[in-house]
Amino acid sequence: MKLTLETQIIPKNATVIVGVSGGRDSMSLVHALLKQRKDLTIIPAHLNHGLRIDADEDAEFTIGMMTRWELNCELYKPRAAKAGNIEEWGRDKRYEFFTKLAKKHKAAAILTAHHQDDDFESMMLHFLRGTRVKGLSGMQFQREEIVRPLLYTSRNEIDEYVEKHEIPYREDPSNADDRFARNFLRNKIIPVLNHVYPEMAAKWQGQKEYWLELQEMLETSAAVFLQEFLDKKEGLHRAAYKQLPFPIRATVLELWYRESTGERVPDSTTLHRWDEAIITFNSRKKTEWHKKTFLTMSKERAKIQ
Repeated sequence: MKLTLETQIIPKNATVIVGVSGGRDSMSLVHALLKQRKDLTIIPAHLNHGLRIDADEDAEFTIGMMTRWELNCELYKPRAAKAGNIEEWGRDKRYEFFTKLAKKHKAAAILTAHHQDDDFESMMLHFLRGTRVKGLSGMQFQREEIVRPLLYTSRNEIDEYVEKHEIPYREDPSNADDRFARNFLRNKIIPVLNHVYPEMAAKWQGQKEYWLELQEMLETSAAVFLQEFLDKKEGLHRAAYKQLPFPIRATVLELWYRESTGERVPDSTTLHRWDEAIITFNSRKKTEWHKKTFLTMSKERAKIQ
């Protein structure tokens, strides 16, 4: 199993934070780093989300294995989420933790163990839920400080590597629960599709550059538009907005929302509702934007209040 981690991506003798759950993928990533990039200072990072009964056992196993491999593991156990999307909460807490560690250790990068099949599953989920171009482009190999060295490695290759090197790991029992959409897709749907279209994930990944470049074009066009037609006090110029094709309008709204709230657009339905509100003028109607703020209309402008 060859890591995609040349020195132009991570320079020699750098420090890296590595997200380690104790599962097969992250354990194989740490093992491969120790074999293939001996120059690196590796800081394993484990977030104990406390969402499963055996979460503490996962943490103990991970710390024990990292100690066995002569690595000092950083551990964090956040307060349990009170409500909302648990999966999103876990992801946000994980990356908050990794980012803090990267600053603490002056790390060159944060490495995660997402692989080719994870990438394909994410794209399929986005597609089935009704995505735009961004969802079809999948995960990026490198985004800011986050690097995914296994992104072009299949699950089968990882399995073979783990078996060959007899790497211990923890199995998450929830992965077998087909009530979760990703698990149902992984365990039931994708095997059938692979029977008809072998190596489907690898073939799709070969098209990623097209979707990534298309998304970059949309974001560039949207950023240029916002620079010219969004005034922080007066709001968005409606007439200019209405002249844009919908893919650029959608990206304009995504960038505007992210800039004003620091968060992602909740879903496609919300985005379409905002778009319709701006296109079809109604001065008396307020459309919810974020928490206690609203999107309001005048004849010329759309404004957040």
